[in-house]
Amino acid sequence: MKSHLKKILLGNFLINSSAVKGWKYVIFLFAICLVMIYSSHSVDSKIIEMSELKNEISVLQSSFIKNRKKVMELKMESNVAVQMKERGIRSSTTPPQKIIID
Repeated sequence: MKSHLKKILLGNFLINSSAVKGWKYVIFLFAICLVMIYSSHSVDSKIIEMSELKNEISVLQSSFIKNRKKVMELKMESNVAVQMKERGIRSSTTPPQKIIID
């Protein structure tokens, strides 16, 4: 039992003449492991990128909402009247006349 364990630990099973047939399989398994590691790292980087983009989207949405609220406040008639009063422009007291062209 100890001799078998010693051969496995030293890697003698890989050097034997009968083990040459298994080298193709070992190389294939090694290549598959490399592909799996690369795929895992690729997926991890994509997940990190997606979370960063989600954070950026939420920041942009809140900025959009804040700016839209500011525009709505600026468009209010009372706010416009105050700004026009500061410039010396007042609202007309006579209604507009309709121009008819024949």
